[in-house]
Amino acid sequence: MFKWKSLIYVAILIVVAGVIYFWNYRRNIIEVKVVEVKRGAIERTVTSVSSGTVEPMKRVRLQALLPLRIKEVNFKEGERVKANDVIVKLDDSEIKIKLELQEAALTTAELRLREIEERYRLSKLNYDRIKNLFEQGVVSEGTFDEVKGQFTTTEKEFEVAKNAINEAKLSSRLTGEELEKTNIRAPFNGLISFLDATPGEIPPYSSTELALLSSQTTSSSENKPFLEIIDDSVLRVKAPFDEVDATKIRRGKDARITSDTVPDTIFKGKVVYISPVVSKTLEQNRTVDVEFDIENSGKEQIPVGASVDVEIILEVKEGMIIVPTNTVIERDGARFVYKVENNLIKKRPIKIGISNWEYTEILDGLKEGDRVVTSLDVQGLEDGKRIKISDEK
Repeated sequence: MFKWKSLIYVAILIVVAGVIYFWNYRRNIIEVKVVEVKRGAIERTVTSVSSGTVEPMKRVRLQALLPLRIKEVNFKEGERVKANDVIVKLDDSEIKIKLELQEAALTTAELRLREIEERYRLSKLNYDRIKNLFEQGVVSEGTFDEVKGQFTTTEKEFEVAKNAINEAKLSSRLTGEELEKTNIRAPFNGLISFLDATPGEIPPYSSTELALLSSQTTSSSENKPFLEIIDDSVLRVKAPFDEVDATKIRRGKDARITSDTVPDTIFKGKVVYISPVVSKTLEQNRTVDVEFDIENSGKEQIPVGASVDVEIILEVKEGMIIVPTNTVIERDGARFVYKVENNLIKKRPIKIGISNWEYTEILDGLKEGDRVVTSLDVQGLEDGKRIKISDEK
């Protein structure tokens, strides 16, 4: 009886010990997420230190060239126009009357010229005939002088008539140009970004130039443009980059441009200008302005004036061993990852190549197919720790 009781106690102790061991074993296992090391493309990039601003490549501010009242406004602010579209039409009634009178005067002058031209032709024939007879001694000097005087008078009248035609044509041409100035046209395909025009009012005008550069400013109301057109098919972005990063940037490099105004859309840009001047924008931040051209002709379009973030692609490598950048740990100047082998954590030193926010190139220490831990915030993560994989990617 005593023997059986002893056996029961021993069995209970074995079970309890097994439970305790299993509980301790499970307690020492941590659950981690891993990712498989793969081959792929990787980019070396630099990012602007702050947002840039979108500006149009081409912008004109327009004035009238004549102090005339507005007759018609054919477009609204925000509408698109094509080159040569008449956006605003000025009152041309007086100029048209002036042109009609000049054209009538030109017609009269042309009729008079034809009449005088015929008289000149006949006078020239008679002069040549009498001159020939005079040289032969057939007619007297008095007769020759009389005919010569008549020819000279007719010749002068003919020259005056021709000059009158030229003056009439010039007047008509200038008035025609003046008439054309009553049409405020779009100089290129674009978008009306500003328009302040009301029929019956006299818009701001200039007698010397129609288009003002966007950089011009003026305090004079007479010189203030009333119409602005931008070409937003190609945009220009200027963004600041850290002075150290700027030394790596070259003209022609591709860039990715994003804006909160057009979410989930990446616009392609290209470096067109790198400022030779380093600017001190913050207390300890020196930057270089870099400019980009953006193609803006797709379905999604970025608006002029929007703030954007810019990432320049400095280098692209294909078929490299890569891991997510957030799996790489740097400590005391050395880099390593936590590699999984036989459900155990192994601290694996690595040598890296190029890196960006998303991926890092591995030059040594890992091979394709290895698995590394991504959940670095798990408590108890250390070399030699037994693990359980919760979510393998």
